[in-house]
Amino acid sequence: MIGNREFTNTMGRKTGEVQADTNPDYDRQSEVKAFDDTKAGVKGIVDSGVTKIPRMFIDQNFILENNSSRVISQFSVPIIDLQGIREDLTLRAEVIEQVQIACEKWGFFQVVNHGIPGSVLDEMIDGIRRFHEQDTEVKKEFYSRDTARGKVLYLSNIDLYKSKAANWRDSLRLVMGPDPPDPAELPEVCRDIVMDYSKRVVALGFTLFELISEALGLNPSFLKDMDCADGVNLNGHYYPKCPEPELTMATCNHKDSSLITILLQDQIGGLQILHENQWVDVPCTPGALVVNIGDLLQASQSAES
Repeated sequence: MIGNREFTNTMGRKTGEVQADTNPDYDRQSEVKAFDDTKAGVKGIVDSGVTKIPRMFIDQNFILENNSSRVISQFSVPIIDLQGIREDLTLRAEVIEQVQIACEKWGFFQVVNHGIPGSVLDEMIDGIRRFHEQDTEVKKEFYSRDTARGKVLYLSNIDLYKSKAANWRDSLRLVMGPDPPDPAELPEVCRDIVMDYSKRVVALGFTLFELISEALGLNPSFLKDMDCADGVNLNGHYYPKCPEPELTMATCNHKDSSLITILLQDQIGGLQILHENQWVDVPCTPGALVVNIGDLLQASQSAES
């Protein structure tokens, strides 16, 4: 399980009691629709200068957890170095063993020396930031909740009308495979880096599928031959500064339903994973990418065993 449980390392938590708003006249659906109709996302709320967050974002479960005692975990998420795995068979065998242990015990690990230059990672983060911080009228052209509309969607909270509390987050959702969009369909401010980063991360995905296949005792091409690497979704999340971070979450606790997720963090931090009933911080290691084994791959592993 994964969750963004803090926005930035500069936004502290308040431990005092927070009273729930029990106004019987509150109409959440109306508030949600009014927010959605602006097509400005959470960034639009921040730009308006609010000092109190709208009620639709207040997460009572997070407030209760935030005010309870917190166990500081001593665990560390595994970091796996992929340097030289193509040339050195002995080293490759060691890495495969590390992947096996990480998948079985954690479901998460970080990879370094994965072949994607740091400059590309930095530009990808900057490109997503440029998209979300550009003029709202430009972004509105991409705003939609219709996932069948196309391969490029900008929205806030895919489950906005169903969730009990909205997350303090806007997202750019791109379908990059199996058939990538025409470059002209992509937002101009991040077009080039999205195309470049996507190609590189797909290549890394192939490598990870090989290592995971071998960790399962299978042929290196097993998962790739099953077309597991064909579907590629790229989500560029943006978390604006929150005036009341003690009341809401950037990303609530969840599991990924995919085969694997390859996550690029910025240097702000806040990412945590659940391990042995403890929330473990995932440090922002320069140049590292976080790999999450999704539910679909775990189900496949269970079927094979």
